[in-house]
Amino acid sequence: MLPLHDSAASSLRPSDHTRAAGRPTSPNSHTSSFRSLFLNMQIYSPAVEMVQQPGTEYIVSRPVFWDYDRVEGKVVLDPSCSQSGRLTISIEGAFEYSSVKDNLDDDYPHSPIVIKHRHAFLSSSTVIPISATADPRSAIREVFSVRKRPSTSNLSSRACRSCEFSFEIPRGSRLGEDMPPTSTSTTLVENAQGRWSYMEKAEIMYQVIAVWEASDGSENQTRLEAPILFQPDTNIQASDGSAIEPESWLEIPLKSERPIPFNCAVTLLRPRRFSRRSCIPYFVVFKTAPKSLCLTKEISADATIAVSLIREITTNPQNPQLLPSPPETPPASDESDGLSSPPVTRYRLLRRSAKPSTPPVFVFRTPRTPEEPCTATEKYKPLPELPQQSFSETRILQTRVFIGFPKRPMTRPDPHSQHNLPDGFYKGELQLSKDMLPGVNWPGVSVKYYLDVSVLFGQDDVRARVPIGVY
Repeated sequence: MLPLHDSAASSLRPSDHTRAAGRPTSPNSHTSSFRSLFLNMQIYSPAVEMVQQPGTEYIVSRPVFWDYDRVEGKVVLDPSCSQSGRLTISIEGAFEYSSVKDNLDDDYPHSPIVIKHRHAFLSSSTVIPISATADPRSAIREVFSVRKRPSTSNLSSRACRSCEFSFEIPRGSRLGEDMPPTSTSTTLVENAQGRWSYMEKAEIMYQVIAVWEASDGSENQTRLEAPILFQPDTNIQASDGSAIEPESWLEIPLKSERPIPFNCAVTLLRPRRFSRRSCIPYFVVFKTAPKSLCLTKEISADATIAVSLIREITTNPQNPQLLPSPPETPPASDESDGLSSPPVTRYRLLRRSAKPSTPPVFVFRTPRTPEEPCTATEKYKPLPELPQQSFSETRILQTRVFIGFPKRPMTRPDPHSQHNLPDGFYKGELQLSKDMLPGVNWPGVSVKYYLDVSVLFGQDDVRARVPIGVY
């Protein structure tokens, strides 16, 4: 595949775009091209982003889409392709995870433990049959043609053939369900000998795929994959749409399995959502109950505080929450009268006892001229093909351990305020990384983060695991 070409140089939001030449009604003013030997795909996007091509040092541009956008474009068949066959155009969103871990037993190395998993959480495709269309003018020319010009009809039948496509970016059917953004995370962990003992790579990717298959079997299957980027808006807002006050704090108590003479809690910013480029500030506080000055001194000096950031990845083929979007207005009857080769829509659905009353619809128009492209437009949000096996992986990303509560709150003249103050507290923060995976809450796949906080004093242990959002 040749490097992608972009027809515009800047990266702007759709509202900033002016009318693009050749596309007067679309906000997608950037045209990105992908090519293979027999296929040429053009994708129209509201913006592009320069990224490093995997496995190379080349910098290429990629189409960028946001919430409520449509992935639109066109696939052009090379004139040398067979005259009849089928063209499959699909969009796919997938989560890929792989890890390699040293298998050490009594310091004797064994074969490393390799884990690979792939889950397509978004998948929709349409199959468009394409057949050679006879031009009446070509038939007349063949009757009155001169033997010196035998290639007239061949030139007409070998005209450029293209098909436009349009996929709507789906939205979650429940509160908090958001399609995950494009991201890649790579982790390397070294052992005491300086060699890496653990390697992990997790990636969320999107791509538009075109596959051409000749009906007579004279050609090999041709496949073209065009990667795209999805970057949803991450502005934090309350349920009523208003901005949340960033300086509000939430206190979560730490729990014990039996009654103990002190209480502990962790205090976090509210809402508990943090950017991957930021840190997680927190306070761990304690208070004796009943009030005991001797116990306060012992806890302040000897208690062990442990704070860990935990990540949990889960893919589950059961109980998907994807629902079809409301259907658009069907095409007028005069537009469908000329359908000679309707597309075969391929939907990857779960087996259910009841079938939907109204199946998803794709609109296909046969070109009236060789230069006019056919169109395939998605009308419903697709249901994905779910994996055959569940996958779950939990890992501690980082841990901080401290001894004692070094600080005590300042005394206040108000007796009521003094009564509510803790006996000691520890202030800390966990630094996140821009290269880590964002949190994902989408049917079939989830990436969750937790802040695990524990306080150990003597034989008593109190702890809490607090879910947090990472974007």
